[in-house]
Amino acid sequence: MQRLPGARLRKAQIGLLSTFVLMGHGALASVAWVPEYIDRLGVSFATWGTIIGFSVIGSITPLLFASRLIMRFGSRPVIRFANYSGMTFLVLLGLTSDPALWMLINVFFNFSMSLLGVSVNSHAVLLQKQISINIIGRMHAGWSLGAVGAAITGAISTTFMNLELFLVIVAIATIFVFEFTLRWLLSPEEDGHNEERAGVVKRKFYQMPSQLWLLAIGLFAAIYPEVAVIDWAAVFARDVLSVDVALRSIPFGTFMIGMIIGRLSMTRLAERFHPHTIASRGALLAAIALALAAIGAGSIADFNTTVGLITASLLWGIAGLGLAPASPAFFSAAGHVPGVSTAWAVSRLSLFNSSVSIGAKAMMGALVEGVGLSTAFFFPVALAFFSAFIAEQFAKRARKSELDAAAPPTGPISIIVPPEEAR
Repeated sequence: MQRLPGARLRKAQIGLLSTFVLMGHGALASVAWVPEYIDRLGVSFATWGTIIGFSVIGSITPLLFASRLIMRFGSRPVIRFANYSGMTFLVLLGLTSDPALWMLINVFFNFSMSLLGVSVNSHAVLLQKQISINIIGRMHAGWSLGAVGAAITGAISTTFMNLELFLVIVAIATIFVFEFTLRWLLSPEEDGHNEERAGVVKRKFYQMPSQLWLLAIGLFAAIYPEVAVIDWAAVFARDVLSVDVALRSIPFGTFMIGMIIGRLSMTRLAERFHPHTIASRGALLAAIALALAAIGAGSIADFNTTVGLITASLLWGIAGLGLAPASPAFFSAAGHVPGVSTAWAVSRLSLFNSSVSIGAKAMMGALVEGVGLSTAFFFPVALAFFSAFIAEQFAKRARKSELDAAAPPTGPISIIVPPEEAR
C-alpha cells in the first residue's frame, strides 16, 4: 500500500471525525420525540417495545454482506449510500401513524445506520493503517458528541417546531454537511481495500478463523456490560437507589463520562502499556466496580439515599473508565488476523455481537425478574471478567496506533422504562 502524503491524511481525519459526529446525531435524532411517536401510533408501551425490538433485524442484516460491498466499491461510496438511505427513512418515520408501516420504516432506518456504522468503522481502521503514529485525534469520541448533540437539538425542537419539520431539517443538514466532508475521506483508490482484497481468503459469512472467534467473544463480553447499564440504569436508580425522577440519570451520566475519559486517555496510556494489557486491566477494574455497586450501593441508599447515589455514580464512572479501552483493542486486533480483510473482520465482530446480544438482553431480563436487579448485574460482571481474560490472552495483535480507529457501538439506544413512569 502506497503511503499517502501527510496533508492528505490529516484532511481525511477531519472528514472522518465529522462523519462520526453526524452519524451519532442522525442515529439518535428522534430520541427526544419518542413520546410523540407513541402518541401518534396509539400503541401501548408493550407494543412499542415490540416495534422497536424488530429494529434488530435491520441492524443485523447489513453485517452479512457489508464487507463484500466495501471490498468491491471501497468504503466511501458505501458511506454515501447509507447516509442518503438513512436520512430518507428518518424523514419517513415522521410521516406515518400506522404502527405496522412505522415498524417497517424503522427496520430500514436501522438497516441504513448499521451499514453506515460498519462502513465508517472500516474506513477508520483502513485510514489508521496508513498512519505510523496515532494522530487521528480521538475519533471514537465523535459519535458520542453527535449523540449528545441529538439529545440537545431534539429537546429544543420539541418546543419550537413539529416532528416532521425537525426530521426534514436534520436530514437536509446532515446530507449537506456529509457531502461537504465526504470528499475529504479516502477514495476507493486511496483506502487500500484493493490491496486487502488481493490477500483475502474467500469465506462464507459464518466462517471465521479461530482467532477471530475468540476476539468476537471477547468483544461481546466487553460490550454487553455497557449495554446492560444503558438498558437498566433508570430501573437501577429507581428500585435499588430509590432516588427521585430528576436524579435517576446521574449514575448513567457518570458511566458515560467515565467512558469518554477512558477513551480519550487510551492513546497516552498506550505509550507505556500494550493495548491488550490496557483492555484487560480495564475490564477487570470495571467488573470489580460494577460488582461493588451491585453489592453495596443499595444497602448504603437504604440508610442515606444521597450517599447511595454518590457511591453508585462513582463506581459506575470507574466501570465506564475501565470498559472504554476494550472494544478499540478488540477491533484493532481483528484488523490484523491473517487472511481476513478489515471490513470483513469488523462486520463479523459486529454481527456476532448484535446476534448474541439479543439472547443476552432476554437473559438479563429473566434474571432481573427472577433474582432482582442487583443480583442480575453479576451477569455482566462475569462477562467483564471473561473479557479481561480474552483480552490478556488473545488481543495481542492490537496496535497502539489504531486505538482511536474503533468507535463505540453505533446505533439507537434502547432504554427500559419503569412501569409507573410509562404511564
